[in-house]
Amino acid sequence: MWIKKLYREWVGRFIFRKLNIGIGAALLVIFLLLGLVVYNNFYSILEKKELELLTFRTEKLKILMTDMMERFKYDSMSLYQNGNMQTSVYELFLPENIPDVTEDRKALSEQNYIKNVMTHMLSRNPYISSVMMYRVQDKRLFMESQQQKYRTHLSFPYEPFFEAFPKLYRHPYFGSSDQLLAPEDPMLYIVNPIYNPTSIHPDRVYGYYLVTLNTRTIANEFDTQSLDYRLIIKQKDNVLLDSRPEEPSAWDHSNDLISRLSIDKYELDIIGISYKSNLQSKLSDIAFRIFMILGLSWLVCIVIIHVIQRFIVGRFNLMSKHFKKVQRNPFAPLMPVSGEDEISDLMLRFNRMAQELQNHISQVYIAEIRKRNAEFIALKTQIHPHFLYNTLESLRMQAVISDQPFLAEKLYHLGRLYRWMLQPTDDLISVQEELAHTNYYLELLMLGKSNVIELQVTAELNLENCFMLKFTLQPVIENAIQHGQLEQYEEPVIHVAIKRESELLIIEIHNNGKPMTAEEYDRLQQLLQTENTFPEQHLGLKNIHERIKHFYGNEYGLSLPAKQSGDQPFRLFMIFPYKR
Repeated sequence: MWIKKLYREWVGRFIFRKLNIGIGAALLVIFLLLGLVVYNNFYSILEKKELELLTFRTEKLKILMTDMMERFKYDSMSLYQNGNMQTSVYELFLPENIPDVTEDRKALSEQNYIKNVMTHMLSRNPYISSVMMYRVQDKRLFMESQQQKYRTHLSFPYEPFFEAFPKLYRHPYFGSSDQLLAPEDPMLYIVNPIYNPTSIHPDRVYGYYLVTLNTRTIANEFDTQSLDYRLIIKQKDNVLLDSRPEEPSAWDHSNDLISRLSIDKYELDIIGISYKSNLQSKLSDIAFRIFMILGLSWLVCIVIIHVIQRFIVGRFNLMSKHFKKVQRNPFAPLMPVSGEDEISDLMLRFNRMAQELQNHISQVYIAEIRKRNAEFIALKTQIHPHFLYNTLESLRMQAVISDQPFLAEKLYHLGRLYRWMLQPTDDLISVQEELAHTNYYLELLMLGKSNVIELQVTAELNLENCFMLKFTLQPVIENAIQHGQLEQYEEPVIHVAIKRESELLIIEIHNNGKPMTAEEYDRLQQLLQTENTFPEQHLGLKNIHERIKHFYGNEYGLSLPAKQSGDQPFRLFMIFPYKR
């Protein structure tokens, strides 16, 4: 319902606002469709480029893996060749050439020779993290690594590990392990058996030649920021490397970008995956810019349309404003006429009508209005406040003449109080002046009362040099008398203590009347702390509190003392800034 009400009030009566809303909505739909088209085109282009980059990375890794395998094959063949008139590595693995436990010198020479060979292999292939050779006859393991941190794992079962490889001529063998070396890092290894190349018995294995590839190095070669991509290397159904193993294994059923290449010679599959979610997150910044530009363009179009419409209908707005002026004041100046078209003709006709209306009002009503205005001014003069002041002064003089000093004094106080309340003075007055007129009020209030209320004032300051907001103390005194029921108590007293605390002027008011209950304390405290409240009781206190806050600031006003258990006498603090 409120939507319909707002529409009727702000749109329904204005045809050009309807036109602006219609055009704006149509442009908004057009720009949104344009933004979606541009976004989809950007996404298609970005997806195409991303697939090309993914394919390039996969092909690069395929070439790298192929090169490493060719180097591995070359190094495997070099084990059977004699170099520089020295014994081949293969010969050192034959049972008859294995040094005896007593041949320490021969064993040391053998170890140094194999170490040099493995070091040379490492230098030729920087992607290999370590080279291992295992001799079956004496179950001895030789190992060299690119980094000094890698060493053999003392608890790893190397003997069953090597003996588990098939005794076939279909090699090399691929696998992965994170316990092959210490410290434990995920490793991809390639193994070739060492056997007699002239034999037809593949089960006669003398040893194994193994190289390890650090999976992190391979993954970094594929992508240095592995959060955006996933690399999988498989041999048949065996996963050798997965850069993100925590992701779902059913990658081939997802909608992500996939590039899959095979090294048929070794039955290896290299699979690169780029997540579309990452692609969309990259595009989010571009999409934001697109929609921001289109949004600004839409706003510019709306502004241009609004300016054009204001230029076209400017004279209609001028006419509407002039109609309102004439409605408020029939004697408003005539409307300025511009142009020579239908609108200017309408302006001229309205001016003629307004002129005739002014003449009619002048002839029929002006005299009566002037007459009533004169009567009103005369009546206002008769009830001017000075009339009341003079009347009170005359009554006071009659009381003096009649030898009634008490009545004369009370009339004098009433006149002073009335004049003080109505005279247009400044809002700030001295505390001494506020107390004096409060005393006048209290004396007049006590006329004819049996229990006269006494106002006791104690001050640590010169009250003529301290200032407060005018007419704020008397309503507080009146409230204390009314709610404290002081007139029902014998010897009622209202104590007013005035002191300075730092830059604050504190006026404390308390009396010996009816105590304030805990419920009344909570109600008054909530009233002072709540804004825009119109209570049935303590309305004067609330008004004084809001006046002080409005004049000085929210840190000033009325305040109650800290709450105590049980009933307590009425006490109230008035807080002003200390000004001299």
